[in-house]
Amino acid sequence: MKTISMLKTHALLALLFVAAPILSTAQGVGVNTIHPNGILDVSSSSTHGIVLPRVVLTATNVAAPILNPQGGSLPIGTVVYNTNSTSTGSNDVYKGIYVWTGTEWFNKFTKKHAQLFKQSSFFQPSSNNGYEDIPGLDNQTFVAKYTGVYKMETSANYGAGYIENASAGTDVGAQEGMFKLTFDGTDYFMPAKTTASRTYSGTNYYGIWEQFSTVEYITLTAGLSYTFDFDFDQYDSPGFVDNGNSGTGRGYIGIPDNVPCTVEFTYIGE
Repeated sequence: MKTISMLKTHALLALLFVAAPILSTAQGVGVNTIHPNGILDVSSSSTHGIVLPRVVLTATNVAAPILNPQGGSLPIGTVVYNTNSTSTGSNDVYKGIYVWTGTEWFNKFTKKHAQLFKQSSFFQPSSNNGYEDIPGLDNQTFVAKYTGVYKMETSANYGAGYIENASAGTDVGAQEGMFKLTFDGTDYFMPAKTTASRTYSGTNYYGIWEQFSTVEYITLTAGLSYTFDFDFDQYDSPGFVDNGNSGTGRGYIGIPDNVPCTVEFTYIGE
């Protein structure tokens, strides 16, 4: 006499593999194959795939709505496809395949999210203007796809302007300033310094790029929008044309097609 459990098993197999050749051996069950390489081996030469149970999970630490049909705890290794996304900031779930570990749902595939913001046009700061917006990086918005830790990497390029012809021989000067990234109301500072020179014959060596970068790790919440601004304040520049306030004495901030300033966000994990 067949038990209820056996009847349920046979009914499930019939639903899953109707119209497909099935071979059951002591080694396993094969669908469209006579040589199963595991307990269940499904072979297809067409464009069809296996459709996993589609469910709505609410949190990684909540087994429901999935149940063990025999009662008791949900077996470790239970696999489902979750169709829901949450943004509570804690134990969030996203669309994709999940495996039950015994205590939580584990997303089978690595979550990836990265976005790069780049300087959009050439920019020369003046020493008497305070903080000035870097084109393309002013009043930008980043939307986190996942809840967890993101790496926020800021990269900037700064070159000095023309040296004033102050004396005979070779003149060398340093131009300085401060980059400031304001993200979600918090300021992150990055000092910058670069040099230029002028020879006795009048040749100017300027715009010699120095690269500066910082990395911050920040915790963000999925679905939320975060605004940021990237600015630069060039300090007073004695020894440069017009003290760096105008014309050729001003410094150089990035070149969009070659050495742009950038702000990049990369998801690291929960």
